Amino acid sequence: MGQAGNDAVTNDGVTPGEARPSTGRGEDSAPSDPPAGEVETIGTRPRRGRVVCFGEAMVRLTPQGYDRLERAVSLGVTAGGAELNTAVALRCLGVPAAWVSVLPDTALGRLVARQARAADVDCSGVRWVPEGQGRTGVYFLEEGVDPRPSSVTYDRAGSAMARLAGGPFAWETILAGASALHVSGITPALGPECRAEAERAMRTGREAGVIVAFDLNYRSKLWTEEEARACFQTLAPLATVLFASKGGLRTFFGIEGNREEVLRQAQSRIGCDAMVMTRKKNRGSLGIALSSQAIGPGDAIAASPWRETEIVDRLGGGDAFAAGFLAGYLEDRADLARACALGTAAAALKHTMPGDFLAATRAEVEAVLTAGEGGVLQR
Repeated sequence: MGQAGNDAVTNDGVTPGEARPSTGRGEDSAPSDPPAGEVETIGTRPRRGRVVCFGEAMVRLTPQGYDRLERAVSLGVTAGGAELNTAVALRCLGVPAAWVSVLPDTALGRLVARQARAADVDCSGVRWVPEGQGRTGVYFLEEGVDPRPSSVTYDRAGSAMARLAGGPFAWETILAGASALHVSGITPALGPECRAEAERAMRTGREAGVIVAFDLNYRSKLWTEEEARACFQTLAPLATVLFASKGGLRTFFGIEGNREEVLRQAQSRIGCDAMVMTRKKNRGSLGIALSSQAIGPGDAIAASPWRETEIVDRLGGGDAFAAGFLAGYLEDRADLARACALGTAAAALKHTMPGDFLAATRAEVEAVLTAGEGGVLQR
């Protein structure tokens, strides 16, 4: 599959003879029922089967020391992508997570898979294809400080995931025993095949009684507002949990008003079980304040306290929030305040570390909930 000799890659990206990392399921095969001790939800009680995250991941290249891309002589190499970032953060929080995507059997494809597996994400749902059926997307992050903004340059056209090489996925099998499905607005932006596949996955999840989470994030470099609006208005009603910003709800659904009014209108019009809105106040290029609000079937609006955070790396913060909220929501769907608080804490921690991935323990995320202003030296 694109490699010389016999160094072929198996379905989970492990070369023959290489030690297989534990996926938490005992074997690298099609997703199975939740392991013993991970129970389905009854009412609002915990539901701890794995969360399936569907989307593209890319190789991220970052000039070092806030340098400009045009004169960089060295680049940091990591992996990242909205749904994979969320899966990694879920694993940090102790929630089983699987990532479903398409990767080419190339060095860059294997780089992405190995970094995902190193974070204990189940990659058995990754489809491996020959290099001729698509490439691994790449993006360059130029980190800026005031007054120079950070910027992203994409080089992802023709990726294996954008082409959806190999055709549709077997979602009934993939989602069997899962507690939730997570998809972001980036996946349908990759092309018509991914748009149709995201809808197919979300419809299958709803029919199977799986919690379906959709992050209404928009990337203007991938499609127009008109294209996104038509798609989001189809996909958002399929979600049981919808993550959005006030601006996104205004742009794509025409919902106006203060935050509380927007939350209530969005839940009523779109029909999700939980409508979640993130909030942020930028403090220049290296500081941010984070909070969130959510509304469930009742009329009460839950919120997290504001959390002042210093920024090391902005990317992946929203994905860490989604993971934190889902972790809390899966434990108790009635306690939206707790879910918001976990989401905000996870997002705050992610901002303090480089790369797209959160690297923290559940205890460290929980500690943020009670931490005062400023950091301390732990001895």
